[in-house]
Amino acid sequence: MSSQGYSTQQQDKANVYRSTDRQISFVSSDPQQDQLPVDCILVYTIDDEDHENENNHKLKKPYMTLEERRTKFEHYLKKERGLILQDYKSPSSRVGYVKVSTPFEILLSTAEKMRMRLPIARIEKRETMLLQSNTSWWERLKDKLSKPFLLDPALTEDDLDYYTAIYSRNILKFKDLQEEFEDLGKPYFTPAERSLLTHELLSRTHSVDNYDDDHPTDQHNLEQSANDPTSGANAIVGSQKSRSQPGIDRLVTKKVYDGYFPLHESLHNYDTLPDKDLNDRQKLQRHWATMRKCFKFQPFALIRSYMGEKVAFYFAMTGFYNQMLIAPAIVGLIIFIYGAATVLSDESTSDICGDFGSNTYMCPRCDKVCPFWKLSDSCVYSKISYVFDNAATIVFGIFMSLWARLFVQFWGRRQAAFQYEWDSMDFEANLEPIRPEYERQAALMKETREDPVTGIKEPNIPIKRRIPYYILSVFVVIITILIVCGTIFGTIVYRVQMDYILKDTSAKTYSSIIITITGAAINLICSLVLSQLYYWLAGKITDLELHKHQSKYDDALIIKIYLFQFMNFYGSIFYIAFFKGRFMEYPSKYGEPRPGDFTEQCDPAGCLVELSIQLVIIMIGKQIINNIVEFFTAMRRTCMRVCYKERKHTQYQWEEDNTLYDFNSTVLIDEYLELVIQFGFVTLFVVAFPLAPLFALINNLVELRLDAWKFLSKYKRPIPFKASDIGIWSSIFSAVSYLAVLTNAIIIAWTSEFIPKMAYRVLQSKGTSLDGYVNWTLSSFSIQDYNNTGQMPPNTFNLVYCRYRDFRESTSPYSQTTVYWNVLAARLAFIIVFEHLVFFIIYLMYWLVPSVPKTIQNKIDRERYIDQRERWSSKERDDTFKDVAMATQAAGKLNQVIKNDHNDTTELIRRPNGRYVARKPKSILNMSARITPEDE
Repeated sequence: MSSQGYSTQQQDKANVYRSTDRQISFVSSDPQQDQLPVDCILVYTIDDEDHENENNHKLKKPYMTLEERRTKFEHYLKKERGLILQDYKSPSSRVGYVKVSTPFEILLSTAEKMRMRLPIARIEKRETMLLQSNTSWWERLKDKLSKPFLLDPALTEDDLDYYTAIYSRNILKFKDLQEEFEDLGKPYFTPAERSLLTHELLSRTHSVDNYDDDHPTDQHNLEQSANDPTSGANAIVGSQKSRSQPGIDRLVTKKVYDGYFPLHESLHNYDTLPDKDLNDRQKLQRHWATMRKCFKFQPFALIRSYMGEKVAFYFAMTGFYNQMLIAPAIVGLIIFIYGAATVLSDESTSDICGDFGSNTYMCPRCDKVCPFWKLSDSCVYSKISYVFDNAATIVFGIFMSLWARLFVQFWGRRQAAFQYEWDSMDFEANLEPIRPEYERQAALMKETREDPVTGIKEPNIPIKRRIPYYILSVFVVIITILIVCGTIFGTIVYRVQMDYILKDTSAKTYSSIIITITGAAINLICSLVLSQLYYWLAGKITDLELHKHQSKYDDALIIKIYLFQFMNFYGSIFYIAFFKGRFMEYPSKYGEPRPGDFTEQCDPAGCLVELSIQLVIIMIGKQIINNIVEFFTAMRRTCMRVCYKERKHTQYQWEEDNTLYDFNSTVLIDEYLELVIQFGFVTLFVVAFPLAPLFALINNLVELRLDAWKFLSKYKRPIPFKASDIGIWSSIFSAVSYLAVLTNAIIIAWTSEFIPKMAYRVLQSKGTSLDGYVNWTLSSFSIQDYNNTGQMPPNTFNLVYCRYRDFRESTSPYSQTTVYWNVLAARLAFIIVFEHLVFFIIYLMYWLVPSVPKTIQNKIDRERYIDQRERWSSKERDDTFKDVAMATQAAGKLNQVIKNDHNDTTELIRRPNGRYVARKPKSILNMSARITPEDE
């Protein structure tokens, strides 16, 4: 491949991640009336009853109506913030809308205060080729293979790339680029940037009337602010001396406004428009939020431009996860095919299904009432078990353990690339406002303190008042986990009882499979029901903890929900993998099939197949049910609107948006939670079901486009908050990947037949043959000992002894044999070796692969160089240097004069025009020669 052709392809690939055309059609749905971009919509209810103010009036307390508060707030936005507001009242409902537009100069000023990174210089194609000239053959191969999956040209054509820097009006390079954008007819700010800056202005607009402050300081000031909008604005400006919090969120909490949201772009008639005439939302709907494009890359830059970094990071994470699933899906499919193709040649399976199995009678699974049965009854079970548990299991276990950790490492590299492309690598996080719920509770407690960071008096709830709620949260989590354990125990009782019932029926050959499938289905239903209940409960107890900021609240909620879901969906799988059949004794001590008096056993073919069936039903069933529920939940409001409501007039875009679901923080929590639970299925227990990555990949291809459709069509447009990563979810993914190494090692060592078969080859057969392996794993129990203990089941075969799966002596007291201890030692040794080998390879990869790609590091260094160069060439900085140099020169001349007068005392002062001058004290000036203006 030629250098020029390859560089062009690299540029096309870069456009997948960074589309910087900065298009904007973020305007009203009525362009004849509104030429300005509508950056935010405020929603309120007209003539809403104000019960709190009515109560205040009865108690002769000062108050303002909701309309007066809105008037004061909007007056301040227009007069002091410089925003442009347009009011609209719906003719068919008691709902009012305020359209907020922010002028360009106000956006620039706000961006400077927020230290936002904005374009400073265009990246020429020559620079891109230079920065990517040292790309490896592997990158070129990946580019060639990915060519069929590249985005539609409508999303990438004519895109330009720019270096960015923290905006400062003193750097002339910014102004030059703004003029270049103006000449090209392109907006300098993206829609997401406009919305974010406008939200920042609305959030930093304070209110200090009686309604917002629980402790009004001056009755006269309250009455004046209520009757005079200008005075009210001044009261707002003075809020730094009060305990009040940022305005718009507080006003929404106090019901002054019903809510606020950025305006969606119109989707009307987009099917008939050519690509070049589509707005951003229509482009995303046609080329992204559809199953027809499920194999195409995602337009991350356009997603970020339309919905912000937080949403873009979720889709980037999901897309990268899907790409990484391709390799394990292929390997898992190969492992499955290998197991299915070689099942008939497996010697142990042939023994169970052949003459040995037909002539071998197994001991009852419980005492007194359970029947004797033939080993050949497990034939079907053993064949299924071999498909998932064969010689390739160890290879796949090592592969997936490495994959889990490498996924986290390579996501860190991809995340670094997105951080650079989206200007969020070193972004300055704003101080979070206090949650209104926290502030309200603090007001009831009448607790305040001076914030050590801001120095402003603010509401405060002492930690001693919150500790009881933290303790309550711990108890609730423990109790809910015990409830999960109770459902697992109930499922165990069901399986034991069904095993006893089916053994006397014609379905006894398939009883193990029937019991496993139905037990897993019952466990899935219980898990889904408990999930809904606990989600509500977790929100309530997190509310009681009274977290001061929303980010802390979200993190606490995420931890609670994930801990519960971990036990809820993985509890039964952990039981089968690590506990079932591990603590059983020998026959006559199994107990009767009743709660608290039995021992659940594994089939002679092993527990792995039961683990596989449990994993398949819970994982796939959960995914199917979740997708169905998500789809019908998203369609619910649309169906209700069509069935029960008739439009009396043509709705504007803001009226349509107001009927959509609110896009709050829990929306992304739900999506990430579903993803991380699936990641656990794919990594923690993948040895038991090699097809798990394939099913996960198929589900995610559907899930990703379903989420895209929901976010674009069924939810209000989110506030495009900036983010540098996926937050606490990175730590959860990392923790699961570390745990996956251990669980895979234990499943291979303890649950699969890998270690016993290896021990048989070493200790018994002295070769590779497994002939006689099944007989080697079975111990004998004398029927006479059943009679001695009084636990004798019905013996219809007149047996002398029966067989059971264990390594024990054939005579009383049936102690473990030497083989048992040898196998146990081999299992423990395997876990240690497996774990250390995997982690050694992982750390070696970490050492070889840097956390930030070389091409991204080159761009970062280049951007820093341009930033430093422009700041050092700033005109203001040059003027400052000149002033200081002139002042220093004047001081030197003055010192020379003073030296002649035998006195070196001088004063350096600054004149009103900003110039520095040096002069003697008055006592010296009386004796010294006068300093000329030139000396100054």
